[in-house]
Amino acid sequence: MPAEDAAAVPAVAALFVVHDANLQPADIEALAALASVTFLPWAQRDTPPRKARVLFCLGDEMIRELALTALELQWEVGVLPHAEARQAMTALGVRGELPRVYQHYLTAPVIEADALTCNDELVFSSVVIGRVLALRPYDINRPQKAWNMVTGALRGLGKLKLARYQLTTGKDKDINLAALGMVVMGQTQSALVGQSFTQDLGVGDRRLSVLALAPRSIISYLWFLLRLMWPAKFSLSQLPPSLGLIQTDRLRITAPRGVEYLLDGKPVHTSLLEFKLLEGRLHLLPGPAMVPRSEVPTTVSKETIRLNHIPLEKDAGPLLDRPLPLFSHATEDEYRDLFVSLRDNARISPTYQVLMVLSVLLALAGLYANSAPVIIGAMILAPLMAPIVSLAMGLARSDTGLIRTALRTLLQGVVLGLACGILMAWLMPLDLPTPEMKMRMAPTLLDLLVAVISGVACAYANAKEEVAKSLAGVAIAVALVPPLSVVGIGLGWGDWQMAAGAALLLVTNLVGIALAASVTFLVLGFSPFKRARAGLGVSLLMLLLISVPLSLSFSHLVERQRILERIVTGEIHLAGTRVHVDHAEVTLDDPPLVSLVLSSREQLNAAQVNQLKSLVSEQLGQPVQLEVQSNIKL
Repeated sequence: MPAEDAAAVPAVAALFVVHDANLQPADIEALAALASVTFLPWAQRDTPPRKARVLFCLGDEMIRELALTALELQWEVGVLPHAEARQAMTALGVRGELPRVYQHYLTAPVIEADALTCNDELVFSSVVIGRVLALRPYDINRPQKAWNMVTGALRGLGKLKLARYQLTTGKDKDINLAALGMVVMGQTQSALVGQSFTQDLGVGDRRLSVLALAPRSIISYLWFLLRLMWPAKFSLSQLPPSLGLIQTDRLRITAPRGVEYLLDGKPVHTSLLEFKLLEGRLHLLPGPAMVPRSEVPTTVSKETIRLNHIPLEKDAGPLLDRPLPLFSHATEDEYRDLFVSLRDNARISPTYQVLMVLSVLLALAGLYANSAPVIIGAMILAPLMAPIVSLAMGLARSDTGLIRTALRTLLQGVVLGLACGILMAWLMPLDLPTPEMKMRMAPTLLDLLVAVISGVACAYANAKEEVAKSLAGVAIAVALVPPLSVVGIGLGWGDWQMAAGAALLLVTNLVGIALAASVTFLVLGFSPFKRARAGLGVSLLMLLLISVPLSLSFSHLVERQRILERIVTGEIHLAGTRVHVDHAEVTLDDPPLVSLVLSSREQLNAAQVNQLKSLVSEQLGQPVQLEVQSNIKL
């Protein structure tokens, strides 16, 4: 550096550099040229007086050993780049070449920082207990690649186990929880915990922080891993369900069976960890990569405990010391509340009967008026969703009492619906099916798919209070009242084909919704798979039986669509006459019946119709029957 630049740098009084043999003479000479400084070898490490500015050019273990002396003598401490000081450099935000970092410390402000100790040993960055994925601090000079984090997290999925821990906070609050791992740290301002949080855990906020990772299932674990990879950061006030946060000034962690932990990367084994926060005791010179807060709290912050869905002692039993299940298991409280609600919903009540009649009458009015909005209103009003969900829970738990009660309630609702439909068909002078009625007379596999998705949504909305507001949408998806009404109309008209088609759609929806909802309850952990075998077996058998006609109907739908795609609509010429093909329909027969609606300036003769039939047969590559409606357009 030129002499004039060196002279411009303000000198720092009582500046010392404690170093080991790794600091070369050439480096010492270069640093001495920048400011007045005293270089001390390790043997003279106790030389600096009280409140001196001392820079360490040492390895991690030497710095840790000297740290307690620095606290006692109130040194202003900074760390210079060193090959064996990766943990200290990471914790204090040290990044860059030696001269640049050294020059930074000449004018760096002093922070009254907290010092974290674990079993009376200084912690630079963190103590890692168990598996915590990318929550562990990483080396800012050697950042971990995303792909390495993913492969490391996926390794040994089948061996993931939650362990029991007892935590006692600074306010003597005992917390018994099960966790996959925890990380304890004093701050995150030096790019710790993968820069995953929107807020910093500051160096002077008078609290240590504990992040506990406790997924209840493999799916939760993978979802959390995916969330870590997402660009958006976590908010400390809205942590994901698998993550808990505790902030306090002291902490005791007890592991009944002992625990292997990493103190700044150094493996240690013990059954008791005592964490203490020495408030404002560390006079810290922040490194170039650490951005200190503009204000440091002067009072002790309150204790914060956010456990989210972390399994506590009463819920942790089924998860302890065994591989994580594929899907999460519901807690005892979640199961009890839901089961009591579903048992009540399975019973017949006057409210259920009144709503059933009103919803069917509304659906009938919509079907006759060919009004989709009115039919949707009937779906929302219909009370059939409640006994269906109860039936699904009964199937999932093989609860014969709940199954009988739910079936009895469903049967009464169906009988009331059929009675209303038949009576309306007798009283209403209309006897031609509307398009809304026809839509429910030919179900296919697509309707089964809709029923299955509706069943999943129905069960999930009932199991999760936070999505209860979506029940109206689920009620629309659970479309049972419209086909039930069409069955009643078909029986009233004596149209057995109409009644049979709508009845197939009704049964499809019932079975699909019940089976899908049962499986959803299993996935959500409301019943073990072993217990659900009988109920699910019967439902699956019925599903297979109704899949046969649905598959046949779906194949017909595909065949009709294939034929329609090959029929050319628009303007054509028949024997010198310009004809416009406005609409085409196909009825599968042997050969297929093609119905066309035409418009032209004059009536078509037989020769022109035969020419049109030959043209359509040529387009389809097979013989056809032709039905033509010819309109004269002047």
